[in-house]
Amino acid sequence: FGSFIIGFFTGHSSEWPAIPFLKHDHPLQGEQGLHLGIRTALCGSLTTFSSWNSQMVLMMDGTANPYLGTQVVSALFGYMTGLQVSIVSFRAGRTLSAWFQNRNNPHLFDSNLTRTASELRACNNHCYWLSPVALVLSIFVLIALYIWGDVYWGISYYRELWIACLMSPFGTIARWKLSTLNGKWSKYPWFPLGTWLANFTGSILSAALTAMAYLNIVNGEGGTTVLAAISLGFAGSLSTVSTYVKETVELSDKNPFHDRKAFVYSHFTMLSCCFVGLLVYSPLVRYAA
Repeated sequence: FGSFIIGFFTGHSSEWPAIPFLKHDHPLQGEQGLHLGIRTALCGSLTTFSSWNSQMVLMMDGTANPYLGTQVVSALFGYMTGLQVSIVSFRAGRTLSAWFQNRNNPHLFDSNLTRTASELRACNNHCYWLSPVALVLSIFVLIALYIWGDVYWGISYYRELWIACLMSPFGTIARWKLSTLNGKWSKYPWFPLGTWLANFTGSILSAALTAMAYLNIVNGEGGTTVLAAISLGFAGSLSTVSTYVKETVELSDKNPFHDRKAFVYSHFTMLSCCFVGLLVYSPLVRYAA
């Protein structure tokens, strides 16, 4: 779903208005912080590469489920299916975005049409604060409901969620900072180094925390819940499927008849994260017990 959303808000061109279902001169089209928050914070945190990778690592290792044992083939299908579904979702989001843009901003598709307004209106002083205030209030209300559910009912799942919510901003900010490394690798400037590092690091953390939870290193249900919350919140927000898929599709679009770069980036990311996940998880659960 996160891949669909980022495809919807990315569209086919950076020249298109950022919010497809609004007119080009709508005040929210000028809210750069809102656009960045949707694409980087929301979509990146909604799609977690580390949890997906950890699940495949668990299947390959087989220790956590002795009844099924090692499931290498199933895990490989899981990687391929997950990648293809995410790519299809991203492309579907872009297609829907084009439909909305054609409906609300037809001048983008017909050169004979002109804009109804000559300049993009900046958000006026009466409404510019509504978006960030509404977002912050929604986050506080959501966290408060999780805390209330934890305290009132004593359900560990709610404790995991509110701790994960508190950890998520740190993972998101770290991923945003790492994204500045994209295009900085002098030898391979096309390679999204920052996104790869975010997914690689998130996979290491997720595998380690999953192994610690399996071994019950932190005694008690509360300790296991905290480990799961850190894995879900920090490692999950540090890694991203939506941006990874977006970059894969964009690399493919730039080389439609020979998308070697897209293939190398997408499969190198999966293989390297799978390998390091196994390297961290398997020795811990097999020999540290």
